[in-house]
Amino acid sequence: MELWDVYDQYRHLTERIHKRGEDMKAGDYHLVVHVWIINDDGQFLIQRRQPWKIGFPNMWDCSAAGSAIVGDDSEQAAIREAKEELGIDLDIKKGERIFTVKFSQGFDDIWLVRQNVALEDLLLQEEEVADAKWASEAEIREMAETGEFIPFNYLDLLFEIATSSITLKKASVDDAEELLALQKEVFMPLYKKYKDHETSPVTQSMERFTARFDRGDYFKILFEAELAGSVFVYEKSPGLMRLHIINILEKYHNKGIAQVVMKRLELLYPEAEAWELDTIQSEERNCYVYEKMGYKQTGEAKVINKDMRIIRYSKDTNLSKIVSI
Repeated sequence: MELWDVYDQYRHLTERIHKRGEDMKAGDYHLVVHVWIINDDGQFLIQRRQPWKIGFPNMWDCSAAGSAIVGDDSEQAAIREAKEELGIDLDIKKGERIFTVKFSQGFDDIWLVRQNVALEDLLLQEEEVADAKWASEAEIREMAETGEFIPFNYLDLLFEIATSSITLKKASVDDAEELLALQKEVFMPLYKKYKDHETSPVTQSMERFTARFDRGDYFKILFEAELAGSVFVYEKSPGLMRLHIINILEKYHNKGIAQVVMKRLELLYPEAEAWELDTIQSEERNCYVYEKMGYKQTGEAKVINKDMRIIRYSKDTNLSKIVSI
C-alpha cells in the first residue's frame, strides 16, 4: 500500500495522508517527479514501460518517474525512483529541478540530471520497465510523432533548458560566504553611487544573510558552468512569491541572463499567482528589464535618501506555467 503526503494548492503540506488508488478530494495535491538523465553526448536515458502498465503501456518514457511517498521531498523521490526502476544511484548533485507542472491533482517536478550511465549496469525493475536505451533529442521527437513516446507537452522546454548555457543550481548555507561576497561585488557600484548605508546589500551581515536559507530558496546562476550570479526568492504569502534579490556579475551583463532566470523561476513555482520585487527607481536599465518581463509598478516610491527611491513592481498575468502533462 502506497501512501502520499497531501498538499494544498500552494504546495503547503497538510497533515493528511492519501492512499494510492483512492479518489483524491478536490483541492488536494500530491508530489510527482519526472527524472531525465542526460549524458555528455547530449543523449537522454529513456525507458520503455511494460505492456501491462496502466497508462501509456509499452510506450517510451523519461528515465524514471513516480509519486513521492510519505516523508519524501522532491530530491528524495527522484533518487528513489531512479534506484527502484533502473537500479542506479542518481548523482543528484549534478541535477537541477528545471520546472514544475501543476496539474489537477498534483505538482510534477521535472529533474534534469547530467550523468553518464552504462546500459549494462542498469538493473531494470521487471514490474515497471521493459527496456532502456540512450536517445537523442531528434530520436525522441520522432518517437513522439509516431506514437512510440509519451507525448509530454513540455518536451520543447526540456530540450531548450538541456542545451542552455544558463543553469540554476540550488544553493545551501555552505555557499553563504561565496554568495555574500558576490552580492557585495555586484552592489558595490550602487552603494558608492547612492551612499545607502542603511539598506544596501553591501552592508548586510553574515548572520542576516544566512537567515535567508531558512526563509526561502537561494540559487546560484551559472553561465557555461561558471558562477555568474545568484537569486533569492521566498513565499511572501500564499500565492505571492517575492523575487527578493538578483545579482549578475558585470562581466555577464548583456547576455539576457536575468530574463531567462526570471522565466525559469516562474516555471519552478506554478503555485504562485503573483510575483513582486523592489528596485531603485532611477536605475532605468533594471526597470526596463522588469517591465519587459511583464512587471508593473505599484504604489508610491519609498524614499531612502535624497538621491535614492525604491519602487515596487508586481506581476500577476501571463506567468510562465505548464498546467498539465
